[in-house]
Amino acid sequence: MSTPVASAAPRCKLPALPPGRHYRYHVMVKPAGALCNLDCPYCFYLHKTDLLQHGRNARMDEGLLEAHIRQYIEAQTGDEVVFSWQGGEPTVMGLDFFRRVVELQARHRKPGQRIENDLQTNGLLLDDEWVAFLKAHGFVVGLSVDGTRELHDRYRPTKGGEPTYDRVIAAANRLAVAEVPFSLLCVVNRDVARAPLEVYRSLRAIPGSFRIQFTPCVETRDFKLRAPGLARPADMPLLGTPRTRP
Repeated sequence: MSTPVASAAPRCKLPALPPGRHYRYHVMVKPAGALCNLDCPYCFYLHKTDLLQHGRNARMDEGLLEAHIRQYIEAQTGDEVVFSWQGGEPTVMGLDFFRRVVELQARHRKPGQRIENDLQTNGLLLDDEWVAFLKAHGFVVGLSVDGTRELHDRYRPTKGGEPTYDRVIAAANRLAVAEVPFSLLCVVNRDVARAPLEVYRSLRAIPGSFRIQFTPCVETRDFKLRAPGLARPADMPLLGTPRTRP
């Protein structure tokens, strides 16, 4: 990813709010682009890399990282700034990248501002060193688990087709032991929707999570022909029609 010309963030020109009220907006950052160490067949992103108009190994460089952090903090008018790191798989950037993230956040933080980070991950790279870092810097983690072992391993294999359920559960256990707050995120596709109780009970059996989230997988079967955000409204399934049902 190329580095933009550094400049001050544009000043917010929204109407003034009453005392004590602030405007807040939220940006999701994908530092590794579509790069991921899994090969999920339902992925809305990974299988569209040819349509994304950037290289397959696009990564956020140092200049772009600092420009984003500085301008994002400058533009926030409240006392809380939340950075959300997603992917692809953000942990493939390496732990040193995120050490740099917290350094830059501390450098550019305004007096009295609170910086928070959340990280959505498949958990494969979360070893003890990663977990210690997340704990030390107050990260909130979202961990992707597709319900039961059988469903998860079917839909969330590695590039070589190996199962990943045990590795993800090991990551969940590390997070729980270290008291890193984490939630579980389950993608609901046709097969997951056919086993609601088994999926729910499997997720509830994972210790330590504070929330379970379900994300529906509803895109049409020819999804590989379209890039994210470029679908024509006429092609989108309408709520309540058979195309939106698993």
